[in-house]
Amino acid sequence: MIDRKYIYLGSVFLFLTIIKFINPPIIQKISFINYDFYQKVFNRSEVKDVTIVDIDEKSIAKIGQFPWRRDIYSKVLKNLNLHNPKAIAFDIVFSEEDKQNPKALLSKLQADSDQLIDIEVIDTNKIFINSIKNSKVILPILGEPGDNFVNNNSKPKLRLITKGENPKNFIYKFKNKIISLEEISSAASGIGSISLIQGIDGVIRSLPVLYNIDDKIWPSLALETVRIATGQKNLLVKSDKNGIKLIKSKKNIIPSDQNAVINVKYNKFSKDNYVSAVDVINNDFDHKRVENKIILIGSSAQALFDIVKISNGKTVPGVEVHAHIIDNILNNQSILKNIYTQSTENIIFLFLIIFLIFIPMKIKPKFSISVFIGSVIIINLSSIIIYQFNFYIDSLFSSIAGITAFTISLYFRYLEENSIAIENEKKQSILKKEREIAGEVQKKLFPTNKKIEKYIFAKNTPAKDVSGDYYDYYQVNDNEIYFILGDVTGKGIKAGILMANAAAVFRSLAKMNSSVAKTALYMNNQAKDSSYQAMFITVILGRINLEKKEMEFINMGHEPMMILDQKFNFEYVKSTLPPMGLMPIKDESFFKTTIMDISDKTILIYTDGITEGYVDEGKELEVAGLENEIKKLNSTSPEIIINHATKILTDKGFPLRDDITALGIKINNSN
Repeated sequence: MIDRKYIYLGSVFLFLTIIKFINPPIIQKISFINYDFYQKVFNRSEVKDVTIVDIDEKSIAKIGQFPWRRDIYSKVLKNLNLHNPKAIAFDIVFSEEDKQNPKALLSKLQADSDQLIDIEVIDTNKIFINSIKNSKVILPILGEPGDNFVNNNSKPKLRLITKGENPKNFIYKFKNKIISLEEISSAASGIGSISLIQGIDGVIRSLPVLYNIDDKIWPSLALETVRIATGQKNLLVKSDKNGIKLIKSKKNIIPSDQNAVINVKYNKFSKDNYVSAVDVINNDFDHKRVENKIILIGSSAQALFDIVKISNGKTVPGVEVHAHIIDNILNNQSILKNIYTQSTENIIFLFLIIFLIFIPMKIKPKFSISVFIGSVIIINLSSIIIYQFNFYIDSLFSSIAGITAFTISLYFRYLEENSIAIENEKKQSILKKEREIAGEVQKKLFPTNKKIEKYIFAKNTPAKDVSGDYYDYYQVNDNEIYFILGDVTGKGIKAGILMANAAAVFRSLAKMNSSVAKTALYMNNQAKDSSYQAMFITVILGRINLEKKEMEFINMGHEPMMILDQKFNFEYVKSTLPPMGLMPIKDESFFKTTIMDISDKTILIYTDGITEGYVDEGKELEVAGLENEIKKLNSTSPEIIINHATKILTDKGFPLRDDITALGIKINNSN
């Protein structure tokens, strides 16, 4: 047995280690869960130096169909430049001629009509190009994996200095490009890629800062924007046979991995970082949002389909991703995942698995579980602490693997102590039998009186062997009947004992013909003295006068009492006092009773086991459902209603959420 145990545990260790190092998609997704949780909870910094000019729904509604005429962008640039932005980057590719350009439209009209039309019109394309020349503008480029039949010879503006291996061998590669027209691109200060690389689950967690597009090295839009904003011309890239080692300029070190990929740290991004494009066009915005800021021009409009999901759980416009990368580069704050973090993660993984396999073998299960929980907590806390320094080590898969190893090892320990478990099972069987006996004894406490059942009908169906609900009624003379229905907090033996205690007090006081208020006083104080761990009872208590057809009652924290007339109109009387047993009361004047005429009315009092019970998969009966069932029955008889409600809650065999208890009262004028 011992030899087989070690073989099985060794196989478990080998299996977990193999899938850890192979890292299949399912393991990657587990790591993503942990990573995304950290991004959501622990990133508390704010993006402060970037503002997005947003082509939003409001702007499209006021300016018109997108894409806009090029002179509109010129106006945006002009109004932004009035307030000294550091740089302005477009997340919009101008790869086609302006189809709304009056100059182009006039030329087409002349060609179509074969007439010379002597009208002076503006050339929006020229206006736009002049605006770009007079601004620090960065335009986008997109990597295109397929063939591109548009001839565009635009080249990177970035001057790249390389040392070591050719960076093209390590960075993301695209065969072709989608870029703005050559004359527009040539006017720009910089050009950067806006290609977004999604994870296997469609979430953007990381992006390259360098791309191989059309066999040329292009910077990302964020990197190029930082370069222009900080007035730099060159970028140094050092590489060796393992990949990119360093990317830096005079003012910034770009925190990328061996493939020039940056793991984006998504900080808080306020709505104040957005300015509506139409407000910029109208020069109606807070100028401080632009002064000495990096400006990105993009769109949040749903119709333009530039919406992406990021690792902090939010869905944002794609342009906001570039804003976060700019912030990361400026503050050197990306999440570092490199060979050192991976090595640390693997060492922690191996140590944890070995430790949690041997712990159940060496110490008793109750202590080994504490050690196991402590180990998992320490591993996860360490990962969280390391993350505060912008290093990411996945602790979730290590925890899951540790749980698996520990559970299997603990199972073998369980087999060794099987005799103890069998003995415990015998003891539990005896206890269960005792609970069943207690339940049978409790059932005998419920009243049966055929004479009183002409006016009062009640029924109890316990959720467990012993019920925490109870009801009782007692006729003190020919004209008066006392009644009570209560619900003790919790279920089982403790609730049943408190219920029996309260029932005994009620029956004693009812026999003495005590007033409702006095009965409530004594029961409340007895429940307070007898309750365990602050248990209490919700109660409706009262008495009926058969001659006057009146009911005097009090509701102490219980469900509203249902009142039903012959026309199936429903009313509800809510609780007016706190539940019984919450606090000691000195004077019965505290318990104000209500007197109600109940002639030709049906009174239904029930516990929440009725309204919160399941009538279908995950569907509760609820008060409205009870009303509908009564209307379907077309009866105001308490017995018919209560039996029907109990039947629909128990017929389908769903586990009872709580005890089902109801008491109905009806006195007809003929009685």
